[in-house]
Amino acid sequence: YEVAMLKKRHKVAVATQDGTRVGAHFGSAKEFHVFTIDDGEVVGKELRSNSVPCSHHDGGETGGCWDLIESLLFDVKVVICSGMGENAYVGILRRDILPMVTDEVPIEQALQDYLRGELRENRDLLHPS
Repeated sequence: YEVAMLKKRHKVAVATQDGTRVGAHFGSAKEFHVFTIDDGEVVGKELRSNSVPCSHHDGGETGGCWDLIESLLFDVKVVICSGMGENAYVGILRRDILPMVTDEVPIEQALQDYLRGELRENRDLLHPS
């Protein structure tokens, strides 16, 4: 991703199961911590609960996950998670959202790495849809 993007106001959603670590799968995340970034700094934070999780097991990668994005993450430009189906990854990119699939780490560490332009993506964590 481009560090220049960090200067613009945008929102970053971090998928999580437990509220402290980056969630293992985008579609089954219980909640998303959504951070508002402006000029490389966090200026706001909100919690969005995912009441209808989707997964590749229930066909959600091609249906329910799009509903999740459009209803819960409609204003987000970056999604950080530690697992995602290939179809969801491509679909998110097509919706002008940057998916960052990374090794599971504390949310705060992942966010700080992102803000420094150092969050490393691990596409080996993508799985067939």
